[in-house]
Amino acid sequence: MGFPASPARGLPEGRAALAVYYGPPGPAALQALGRHVCVAVQAGLYSGAQLQSLRRSTRVLGYLSVGEDHPLGPWPCTPGSAPYHRQVNPAWGSVTVDVRHPQWRRVLLDRAAQALAHTDGLLLDTLDGGDPSGTRALLALLRARWPHATLIANRGFTLLPDLAGLVDGALIEAFSTTHTPAPALHPPDGLAYTAHWLDELRRHGLPVTALDYADTPALAAAAHARAAAHGLTTFVTDRALSRPTDLLAPTPGGAVPIHGGRPCAHS
Repeated sequence: MGFPASPARGLPEGRAALAVYYGPPGPAALQALGRHVCVAVQAGLYSGAQLQSLRRSTRVLGYLSVGEDHPLGPWPCTPGSAPYHRQVNPAWGSVTVDVRHPQWRRVLLDRAAQALAHTDGLLLDTLDGGDPSGTRALLALLRARWPHATLIANRGFTLLPDLAGLVDGALIEAFSTTHTPAPALHPPDGLAYTAHWLDELRRHGLPVTALDYADTPALAAAAHARAAAHGLTTFVTDRALSRPTDLLAPTPGGAVPIHGGRPCAHS
């Protein structure tokens, strides 16, 4: 099952239905990204002209963190500096937020507007950590404000069944592999977990694609094989999501350093 090929909503079918890259827009990266059918990027790292140029050949989604505050470009992120901050997520150097706080709602809408000024939609991340009813309310607000934007949820399993009416598709991050403590296939219970939620997402009518992590071609091949066995495409990358092409594809220059801002840290 792939994403629908609607030009206005959803995502087209193809190699990987969605490539995810959080690195900077260097010339080699932009060239590689332009060969994908659809990509998710940190839109704040790009100029409007770069995004508009990329959209001539590629559907572009801007990354938007819904349940955590991340530093990026001019956005500061010092724990406790905002009334909606809760606690540091040490795995990513981010800060969980109170998704019900009115100031976070205003911040999120402002960031969404900045991304959507030059993109076709949003990849909605960090959906599982906050209050489910508050998160659903934020997604409903985004959908109402931008009814024609493509909205793709990264996981968000706790939001079902309402999630199906709020987004156009779902990405299952770490579908077959994990990056912690080192890149590897999930154990049997982890594989059963993602297979279960794939079935649930499909049962509610959501198109699904996958994202996996690997540090060797063999592990990447295993992730692709399992995704194919479940009727999915997957994009295989490194933990930093610094590769503009899949690990099994030749990438000019390989991975590139990311300069998206320092991790959130106590002042």
